[in-house]
Amino acid sequence: MKTEQSPEQPKYVEVEVLPRRGQARQNSSPDPFIEFASRLLDTIFVFPGTRIRFGVEPIIGLVPILGDQATSLMSAALLYRSVQHRLPRIALVRMALNILINGVIGMVPVIGDLFVLWYKPNIRNYRILQRYAGHTDVVTKDDWVFVSLLIGITFFLMVCITVLLTYTVLSQFRWW
Repeated sequence: MKTEQSPEQPKYVEVEVLPRRGQARQNSSPDPFIEFASRLLDTIFVFPGTRIRFGVEPIIGLVPILGDQATSLMSAALLYRSVQHRLPRIALVRMALNILINGVIGMVPVIGDLFVLWYKPNIRNYRILQRYAGHTDVVTKDDWVFVSLLIGITFFLMVCITVLLTYTVLSQFRWW
């Protein structure tokens, strides 16, 4: 007696490409909480019809005086959590300078709010975390040049804001 055999179905094999030894996967997140908080603060919403993304940080920053300090405090909390990943000091300095630059320029009423939309310090800090997580004492000359430039630009901005605020106050009271 003959039995009919059904034609063989093709067999599918799942293939996973593993990274080389010592290299992390590109898609893996060193800290899912920092990733979520960074995206929430900087890129969770999209302006309709554009590719411009923003988060709750520019919205909170609209609150006079306390808004920018509150978002800087949230960013500093993320920086504190990043320390647990044993990042090199230069990476932590870069992350702290991102927060400082955002905080200083964010204090300027309208320009600061637009700057926060563009700068996205928490996403920048998360990318630094991704780059350095798991690598200890990896410091390049480019990192030092970058930090030096950030320090110089931050100092220049602080001087400019101080001069501008001093001029504004003195001109209002006609002491000049």
